[in-house]
Amino acid sequence: MSDLYSIWTANRIHSLRLRLGWSCSDLARRLECTSLEVLKWELQENSPEEKYFSKLEFIEKQAEEVSYEMQICPLAESRLESTDKEQILLDELI
Repeated sequence: MSDLYSIWTANRIHSLRLRLGWSCSDLARRLECTSLEVLKWELQENSPEEKYFSKLEFIEKQAEEVSYEMQICPLAESRLESTDKEQILLDELI
């Protein structure tokens, strides 16, 4: 396994799927595998093959970016309400 990829544990896969609000079928469709494979990974009956790692990493990265945006949006809206600006830069929020 490459150092580029972290270990994909049952809990990590399950948590990622739940964070996205996806079913096993939803994740399987995006990984181009079966929902039974995803279920077996989550039940620790099998581990995902290395060919799925890059897709899992991509999905996890997307989930983290969306999560960050969801956290920052209320702050941006609050700042905009307290000023007469039409938009605010990300640098102004950090």
